[in-house]
Amino acid sequence: MNGAFNSDNPMMRLLTNFFNLMFVNILFVFTCIPIVTIGPSLCALYKVCLTIVGGEDTEVFKTYFKEFKASFWKGLGLWMIVLVAGGFFGFELYVIYFKGELLSGDFSFLQYPVWIMLLLVLQIFLYGFALLASFENTLKKTIVNSLLLSIKNFTTTIMLVVIWIFCAFIYANVPDMQYMLIGFELFFNFALRVYLCSIFLHKAFGLKKIRYRKDGSEYEESWEEEDEDSDLESDDDDGESEDDYEDPESDTEEKESSDD
Repeated sequence: MNGAFNSDNPMMRLLTNFFNLMFVNILFVFTCIPIVTIGPSLCALYKVCLTIVGGEDTEVFKTYFKEFKASFWKGLGLWMIVLVAGGFFGFELYVIYFKGELLSGDFSFLQYPVWIMLLLVLQIFLYGFALLASFENTLKKTIVNSLLLSIKNFTTTIMLVVIWIFCAFIYANVPDMQYMLIGFELFFNFALRVYLCSIFLHKAFGLKKIRYRKDGSEYEESWEEEDEDSDLESDDDDGESEDDYEDPESDTEEKESSDD
């Protein structure tokens, strides 16, 4: 009986993570109400989800609002950049495709640089808020690192796009599911979406994961070490990994854990 309710039991950890995602989703929706606070809210949501993916125990409320406060101004600035730039270039595409009478055929080439700029904004959105939640850095370097990481991890970038647009695609093409999806978004799906993204971003950022031995003790393991272990069976019983982590960029510092 004790084993079934042990916090290290896989089933208990799964249930705990499920309810943590529901709770943090409610916090996210609540803190997004002013609209301008969506940026800091995304940073806080990514912080909680990346912590869960890393195998760490987390106090959701404390971790969320600590990161919300710590990343408030940078998250707000990044959100304003994404919102204004995305809205501007989105409107430009709307004019080009749906207001054709305003532009002659000679100017049709303008759509290509607009698409490129919109893709850059998308890259910043996909990586920027998670980077702010994971590393101490300036807003400028965060934007640069977002663009570099999105190119370096192209497959991951594609997966992130699929995760973000999947429900929107279902909403637009299956009218009968619209009300159900709205309820799903409010109670669970924002956090679920960010959690799924965090699985890929955790690896792309090279963050450490907490693992548990059979005796219940903890140790840290990198994604590279896990990949090596899956290819080669090791006879080493201590399972310790060296603390040789290096950030994606040499000028970044990983944030301290919020769950000391």
